[in-house]
Amino acid sequence: MRKLACLLLLAGGAFGIGGCASPAYTGGENLARTLRTWDYENKQMIDDIDYELMLRPASHSTVWNLR
Repeated sequence: MRKLACLLLLAGGAFGIGGCASPAYTGGENLARTLRTWDYENKQMIDDIDYELMLRPASHSTVWNLR
């Protein structure tokens, strides 16, 4: 219980006072950067899922099909 309380205090303090926010950017710029990164990561995740489930057609330009 004591470890949990310490963990909650550390996590709350880190997020409550800005955490690792860069002083070079304003709050709006940091938010825009975060949202842009989330958008990129989600697109990459969807691409990976499509690749793993083979939902896209096969490419015809493989190394074995070059002429």
